Parts: sequence; structure tokens; C-alpha cells
Amino acid sequence: MDGKYHKGDYVRWLTGHSVYEAHEDKLVGADPIYTYGIVMEVSKVDPDAIIVHATVPNKIGRLVILSDVSDDIEILSTGGIKNGQ
Repeated sequence: MDGKYHKGDYVRWLTGHSVYEAHEDKLVGADPIYTYGIVMEVSKVDPDAIIVHATVPNKIGRLVILSDVSDDIEILSTGGIKNGQ
């Protein structure tokens, strides 16, 4: 079974909003803030869980664990390694 994510995929995920708008009785994020990174590892137990080397502006890169269940992850480019090759 071929998973959704592969090593080397370039992804982004929503980390917040810089602007919020009032809609009736709640605030809604209007200007999304994304963090970008490259998939370094895909879980063998849960293929929706990945480890990403994140690039954060003006900070040192870091490893982040993401899950497709709880994070809004978007694949921007696939150039990854499939089946360890």
C-alpha cells in the first residue's frame, strides 16, 4: 500500500492566522500563516504521521511531528523516496 506522504515531499501546514474577522458570534481566521518543511520520515505504524524538518523565518530549522488527523497539511511538491529507494 502506497501512503500519501513520502520522504522528500515539500509540505506546508496551517499554524495560525495574522488577521481575524468577526462573523456573527465568533471570530474567523482571515489571513492564514503557514509553516513549510520537508518530510524526513513517515511512520510505519500510522502513515498519516510524519516528521518534517520545518523552516521557520528568522529561526533555526527544527523537526516537527505532524498528523494528518489534527494538522491541515498540504503537499506542495512530491519528489520523495518511495519504498526506501
